[in-house]
Amino acid sequence: MNDEEKIKIVLVGESGVGKTNLIRVVNGESFQEEVQSTISSSYYEKDIIINNKQYIYTLWDTAGQEAYRSLNKMFLKKSKIVIVVFALNDKKSFNEVDFWVNNAKEELKEGKYIMALVGNKSDLFDEQEVPDDDVKKKADELKIDFKLTSAAEDAVGFKQFLEDLIRKYIKNIGVGKGLEKENTFNLNEKNDEENKEGNAVIATKKKKCC
Repeated sequence: MNDEEKIKIVLVGESGVGKTNLIRVVNGESFQEEVQSTISSSYYEKDIIINNKQYIYTLWDTAGQEAYRSLNKMFLKKSKIVIVVFALNDKKSFNEVDFWVNNAKEELKEGKYIMALVGNKSDLFDEQEVPDDDVKKKADELKIDFKLTSAAEDAVGFKQFLEDLIRKYIKNIGVGKGLEKENTFNLNEKNDEENKEGNAVIATKKKKCC
């Protein structure tokens, strides 16, 4: 399978919001309290079975530091799913959501993609600075799906959200196909057949870039 047929998924957002740990737990690795900031980017390549068919997606972890922002546009190229991540205990990271959304839209204006918003660190409720209602309001404003989660305590929930995005991409766009008009979908619009579908991750490879 060539790169055009793979589903490229990129996580973007401020440094320290937990992108690396979200990817780690999807990959079946343990959550780490202290994670070194990502420099440039790295990615995992994974296989997934949906409807008895095998698909390959790449899950990209990008740097959030201001010094590397200009590089992120390069890593966004040909993305099919963009997940903007912020930390619920960090209001500044939430205030920067529009920057990351616009950055992706600017780079992918000729592409066909799905975008989603993820508020991480929901387990730190005593430190929460971003009200749940504000997240919903922002997602409604941007007309994208959202998920409140915790890499530390809700690995299953985030993984399911990610797999739902992949299913929607395959169903509504298709690997190697374009989308005529829209670039977002409501994840709640599942039919009974989809709800019965099973899936399984088969293999994983971690690769580093630059």
